[in-house]
Amino acid sequence: MISVQQQLQEFLLTELKNLDRLKFPTLISKETPISLFRLPTIKSITYRCAIAFKLYPDSPFTVAESIFNTLKQPLTTQPDLCLNFTVKLLDQGWLDFTLCDRSLSRWLQSWANFSYAQKNSPLKSTNHDNSWIIQYTYARCCALLRLGEQEGLIKLKNPQFHPYTWSLLTPSPIPFVNLQLNEIERSLISQIITTVDRLGNDSKVKEIKLALKLSDSFLNFERYCRIFGEISRNKPQLSQARLGLVAITHILLQGLWLSQIEQPLCNRL
Repeated sequence: MISVQQQLQEFLLTELKNLDRLKFPTLISKETPISLFRLPTIKSITYRCAIAFKLYPDSPFTVAESIFNTLKQPLTTQPDLCLNFTVKLLDQGWLDFTLCDRSLSRWLQSWANFSYAQKNSPLKSTNHDNSWIIQYTYARCCALLRLGEQEGLIKLKNPQFHPYTWSLLTPSPIPFVNLQLNEIERSLISQIITTVDRLGNDSKVKEIKLALKLSDSFLNFERYCRIFGEISRNKPQLSQARLGLVAITHILLQGLWLSQIEQPLCNRL
């Protein structure tokens, strides 16, 4: 899975290389990384860029304005997912890039073609504080997906959930556009994106901490976002979209946990 942050970084690197070199005597290259960080908000998926400060620390706004004028049309990344961003120029010289909601749905749908990267690193100890929370959350994901199949909302590839494999056969694509994108849904989606960003950009990331944060977000989502009953009868596509979020959490938790234990979670349930 290519993280949202990685796609934006690669796109900006390509675009900045194409700008007038006279404006940027410091060569944009792999040695000059595109510095991005997520803003601490769940209302939008927004990354703040500090490249202008690296290129011209004495007058970053001038450089940021030049970049903004080049990129101020809606941005479309290359070509794996074609994510669209809007760009905003701040007075201090920062550039903010916000992922459009339709592109967010497209990114979520791309998980149907995702397989979690298997690791060949030595197996680690299973003795972690609060690891039961991860196991419980994973078990809840499994139970909800199996109930979704029983209710006729989804069809599973295998009810035993093979490791590192996407669990849903249908619907395809998952109707993520039907999500209400309320605060609870956005919170879980935000944590999913943060998890993938960290896995893609931080070689020293601690999977157990990511799994605990994702578990906390998911349990809050399950508590407040109904899937079955009246919702599934009156808004079946909303139920399917929420089950899609369950499936994404499921495969992420499984992959994060498999890096820590000797026996896969799916063989314990």
